[in-house]
Order: sequence, then C-alpha cells, then structure tokens
Amino acid sequence: MSKKGKIPEPEKNLKFIDVHCHLPFHRPKNDQLPTDKEQYLSYFKMGGLFLITSTIDMQTLDLTLDFMKKFNKNFGFTCGWAPQTVTYTPKNKYSLEWKKWINYIQNNLDKYLGIGEIGLDFHHAKILEKRNKQVEEFRKIIELTRDLDKPYILHVRNAAEHEFDRQHPKHRFNKKDGANKEILNILKEYNIEPKRVMWHCFSGPLEYGRTIPNQGFILSVPSSAYGFERWRKVSKFSPLESLVTETDSYYQHPFKRGPLNVPSNVRYSIAAIAYSHNVSQELVSEKTIENAKKFFNLEII
Repeated sequence: MSKKGKIPEPEKNLKFIDVHCHLPFHRPKNDQLPTDKEQYLSYFKMGGLFLITSTIDMQTLDLTLDFMKKFNKNFGFTCGWAPQTVTYTPKNKYSLEWKKWINYIQNNLDKYLGIGEIGLDFHHAKILEKRNKQVEEFRKIIELTRDLDKPYILHVRNAAEHEFDRQHPKHRFNKKDGANKEILNILKEYNIEPKRVMWHCFSGPLEYGRTIPNQGFILSVPSSAYGFERWRKVSKFSPLESLVTETDSYYQHPFKRGPLNVPSNVRYSIAAIAYSHNVSQELVSEKTIENAKKFFNLEII
C-alpha cells in the first residue's frame, strides 16, 4: 500500500464496531444531523456489528436508558462521569447528581458495559483548583469501582501551552503530558490492570502511542484520524492488537472540526489505521472488532 497521496476511502462491505459515540445526546437545534433513530438504523445497515454509546452524567444516562427501550439490539453503553461533568455541574446540584450516579453504577452491573468516560481534561479545567477537583473525583471513582470487574474508558486531555496555569507555572499539570502522568500514577496506585483500561480518542503525546500499548492498555482511534495527520501519528506505532475504533460522534468529524459526526463514520477510523500501519482495511476491521469484543465481553446477536 502506497504511503503517498490521498488516504483511500473506506472500502465497501467493511464490518465495524464503534466503541465510543454519544447517541442519544443533547444537541443544538438545526444541527443538520439525522435523528438518533436514523443514525442507529443506518449504522447497522452499513455494516455495524455492535454500537457502544458513552454517557457522561445522569442526564445522558437517563436519555440512553429511555432510548434503549426501543433500540437495544447489539447496542450497549458505558456509564460515565466525565471530567467536564466534574467541572461544569453547578455546585448546588453536584452532590445529589453524584449520589444518583454512583448508586446506579454499583447496583446495575448487568445493565452497562464499562465505566466511562471518566478521567482528566485540563483544557476545560484551566486552573489548579479545578484540576485538583477532577483528580479528586477520578480517584473517588476508581476507589469505589475497582472491585466491580468492569473495564474503564478514559477521557484524557492535557493542557496546551496556552492553557497552562500561570499562577502555578511549575506545577506538574502544566507539562505536555501532565494529565497522562497523573492518570497513570493513579491507576498504578490502585493496582488497576492496564488490560481493563481503554484510552478513548487517544491524542498522545506521540511517545505514549508506543509506551502505553506495551503496558497492556487499549487505545481507541477516532474517525478524525482520517482527515487529521496529528491523530494518525499518535497511534502509528501502536500494534493492531492494542487498537479499537470510535467516532466520538457527534464530535470528531472525519474531515473537519465540529459536531456533525455519526457512528457509521467509524469506517474512516479503519481506513486511517490501515493507511498508517500499511495493512489492508479488511485486516484492521477484523482485528479491531476482535479487540472490541474481547475488551467489552460483547455478545453479538
């Protein structure tokens, strides 16, 4: 396969699994997206084998549970308390919402596939106080769930240089891998096996695409890797045995920035991995499906 020129389009008749999308989800009006039902039906018509959505708080959990009353064949969800939820939930609602969420997590093990997305996002939390709050809540989640025998789905976003906390210029969170290191240290502290952990929408830094797969972690490659070289580079040297595919829809569009993505675009993740690894799309399809089934213990009807 040539490494020059335009990346080939996804081939017809590919099979695929989107391990991380947001369907259903609160969306702005007039967003030009198909309905949730249309996206669900189109996904399987185009070759999808299983679809996994991610909740981020109690609102999205309730939305998902309601959606699954009508659409649940080969469809499952992970139950998350995202770092953005930690940062943006109003203080007067936080405690009650948190109690509802952790109660659901601990008492409905048969309903969900994994715990996440959870993690750290130092783009949304730009000052030390807010970053420490995300760390505190992440620790709390791990401590309360580590014995539940569920995989974890991580949201990890480091601070860009222009997002460094200038009031604490030498703090470790200002490093280009500040969030990565904090996550890895906490997982090690709680003896979480890497094989239980998936780095959703893996974005680097570059060297982590080599090192964390060697530790046993799973990396999820977004559909935006098709259109943006930066996303391809960070997982270029990750073995296929460590990769799964996602869209993060309705975010992470394959061709442009903006919330216009749909789960069936996970085919572009396959095309991007095939290009960066110089292998066939069919092989990437087979390996990523196998990896997803194993990680989530999926039963496909």
